Amino acid sequence: MPVIGPPTSSPPRLLEPSNGGPIHDDRARAGALPRAGAPAGFLTLAVLRADPRRAVLQDSIRCLVCGRVFRQLTNTHLRSHGLTADGYKRRFGYNRGRPLMCRALRRLYAERAVKSGLASRIRQRPILVRPELRRRGGARTISLEEVLTRREVRRSLREPPIAP
Repeated sequence: MPVIGPPTSSPPRLLEPSNGGPIHDDRARAGALPRAGAPAGFLTLAVLRADPRRAVLQDSIRCLVCGRVFRQLTNTHLRSHGLTADGYKRRFGYNRGRPLMCRALRRLYAERAVKSGLASRIRQRPILVRPELRRRGGARTISLEEVLTRREVRRSLREPPIAP
C-alpha cells in the first residue's frame, strides 16, 4: 500500500518583481516574509498598512493588497482586486484627494497642468455648485493618513530638537 502523507515541498521559486530585485515565493511578494538581502527601506505590507503614507515613494507606489510596485495604481489594477479608487482609499485610510501615484509622476502631471492653464478652464467652487456642503459646515470623515500626520506634527511640537 502506498504511503500517503503531506506533499513534498519544493524549494521556493525565484521570481522577478516589477521593481527589479529577486523575491522568494509569492508570500514574500505580498510582504508576508522578509526578503533575504532586501534593500534598505523595504517594508512589509503589515507595516505599510499601519501607515499607508509609507507606500508612496518618490518613484513608486506599492499596492497594499498584493504588494506589487507601480508608478500609478490604475483602475484596471484595482479592479483585479475587486476595488475602485475610492474603495481602496477608504479601505487603507488614504485621504479622498490623495492621488494613487508616485511623487515624481504627480509632479510631472502638476507641471503639465500649470503649463496648459488647466485650472483656469475648470475652476469652480464646490460650495457654490453643491449647496449641501454649506449645510454640512465642513463636517467630513477623517482618514487614517490624516490622523497619522496630525499625530506626527503634535509629537514634533512636544519633543525638543535633538542637539548633535
